[in-house]
Amino acid sequence: MNENNLTVSKTARFYTAGQLTEQTKKIVFVLHGYGQLAANFLQEFSPLFNENIFFIAPEALNRFYVKGTFNEAGATWMTKEDRTSEIKDYINYLEQLYEQIIPKNCIAEIILLGFSQGSSTVSRWANATEHHFDKLVFYAGEIAPDVIPLQYHSPILASKNYYAYGNQDKFIPEAMFQQRVKLYDQLNLTILPFDGGHDIKLEVIEKILND
Repeated sequence: MNENNLTVSKTARFYTAGQLTEQTKKIVFVLHGYGQLAANFLQEFSPLFNENIFFIAPEALNRFYVKGTFNEAGATWMTKEDRTSEIKDYINYLEQLYEQIIPKNCIAEIILLGFSQGSSTVSRWANATEHHFDKLVFYAGEIAPDVIPLQYHSPILASKNYYAYGNQDKFIPEAMFQQRVKLYDQLNLTILPFDGGHDIKLEVIEKILND
């Protein structure tokens, strides 16, 4: 039995909030976590929607039914199966999305944020991209192990990097958090702890936006 691969076209879905104009001051890509959908994830940022910020929420290419029923669907950026191809596919997808939306003469601050599984995804994209970004946010997730240690030419070394962590996050015990902080020393992270679990805290996002 031989494994084979065929590159095909696929329709990718993404959502936006706000208007991208010459007056836009910040453009924020927000990458959802495992089992989420982009529309629902973007809605969590709705209190921050205003005329100065443009949000882009790409949805992972792989969807499935969650909770063991056919009532609710979610998406995942990748699984362990054929992971090399899936990583390549989602990086290409995110690169194309950036090229389609962001004008070449854009002067707005560009922020890349990954939540939970989206943290690994955004770390791989940021490490491989040829496009400019100013801030990189890892929120309640892991930086992909294959990104660390960073190569000298990694774009991540030139950005402002943040790690947001809830002290009651059941997926990231304190010992794991401390281990990750040491592992990620090269990234010169600004650590943003907060009281809470595995969820988005708008006060944390506002700190990043205003920093």
